[in-house]
Amino acid sequence: MPQAAKTAGRAAESKFRKRGDEQKIETAGMMRWLLTYADMITLMLALFIILFSMSTISRVKVQNFARSVSGGFDNVWSVNQPPNGGLNGAKAAGGTANVPAVEKQFQRYIIKNKLQSRVQVHIDHRGLVITLLSDKSYYNSGSARLRPQTKVILNEVSKFLRKNNNLVRVEGNTDNVPIRTVKYPSNWDLSTARAVNVVKYLVKDDGINPVRLSAAGYGKYHPRVPNTTAANRQENRRVDIVLLNADASRAERT
Repeated sequence: MPQAAKTAGRAAESKFRKRGDEQKIETAGMMRWLLTYADMITLMLALFIILFSMSTISRVKVQNFARSVSGGFDNVWSVNQPPNGGLNGAKAAGGTANVPAVEKQFQRYIIKNKLQSRVQVHIDHRGLVITLLSDKSYYNSGSARLRPQTKVILNEVSKFLRKNNNLVRVEGNTDNVPIRTVKYPSNWDLSTARAVNVVKYLVKDDGINPVRLSAAGYGKYHPRVPNTTAANRQENRRVDIVLLNADASRAERT
């Protein structure tokens, strides 16, 4: 019996030790799980801090994005300017013109002075286009020299050009009737000379910044209407003064 009692006592002691070891192992496992959980929470906190810092709005970036998007709609004047510390839309967009308003003002000038048959204004994918129908109104036939009435119109145009910083491209165009003179051996030469003379006048006489201006001569290759009648050919003989929009301005600078 004493031996049996000793054996039973050892068995009970062994079971007690195993239970104690199991309890110790379970406690250590719980501690490791808590450490892993704490590490995960710390990493998530760091992630949210980074996301929050990235979400901070930059007014400059928002304005640049707005101008880029508006260029896809052919103008920078339809952008809704958010509150920006009191800056108006023109200043926020870099001094761009309110082109629809300019168009209305110039239309009123045309009607008041009864120039509908000689001056036209509209908005297209390039921007605001002021068209001088050059046939016998603003130039002598086969000449690029500005007539007095041309200068009067250019003086009025320059008033609107001074109100903004948009780039301006002057485009000369002719009909498809060939010209072969010593001074102008082709319609390209004539159309380019007419555009250049307008640019020179805007710079020298009206004080427009020459950095904003460029001249292009398209000859007969950019007609508004087919050159099938005398009336159509007269409409194609023109000079376009284009107040360029955002997309066209970027293309001009590159």
